[in-house]
Amino acid sequence: LEIVRRTMNPKVGNLFKGNSGRYNFEGSGPDGSYQDMRLSAIGGIVSLPGSADQALHADCPHLFEHATLPAHYINAFTPGCSAHPSVGCTAFIHESHKIEFTARYLGQEDKVAIGDNHEEVFEYLVRPQLDLGDVLLFDCRTLHFGLANASKDVGRPLLYCNMTHAWFHDPKNWDTHHPIFVGSTTLSM
Repeated sequence: LEIVRRTMNPKVGNLFKGNSGRYNFEGSGPDGSYQDMRLSAIGGIVSLPGSADQALHADCPHLFEHATLPAHYINAFTPGCSAHPSVGCTAFIHESHKIEFTARYLGQEDKVAIGDNHEEVFEYLVRPQLDLGDVLLFDCRTLHFGLANASKDVGRPLLYCNMTHAWFHDPKNWDTHHPIFVGSTTLSM
């Protein structure tokens, strides 16, 4: 959590001392403390055997379109099984959390959707190989996709948790809850 707090609240010199608006809403003022964060419930995703590549996407938009601001929404995930050579991982496009990067490589008028063919961004492809106990943190503005699971019988589960500034709201991903087990909160074996 300390890494996430520092990433979401970078300090540049003594500029934080000028943030007088932090006296409002029962705040402590510009004392250099971190802004509050909110943690999501823990979720899970499973890449089943035979799954294809996921579409290239970002989990959230930039807040403003004039500059890249510090992260406001960070995802942490950890694999639920050991790495396997035929089971794809999650791939990321390095630097794509910056609006300047995506404007340069994806902002062309003939390419109106992320799903269009954008070979030039794949020069920046990173494929972290995670094993049990590893945790990966990424800015949710980063372009990424799950790679295909070419195995015949190995699923790739992962657990994730999202962390946002307390003021940020993500209605698309978090306002609709779909329980796995309808009508019961406990399981009988």
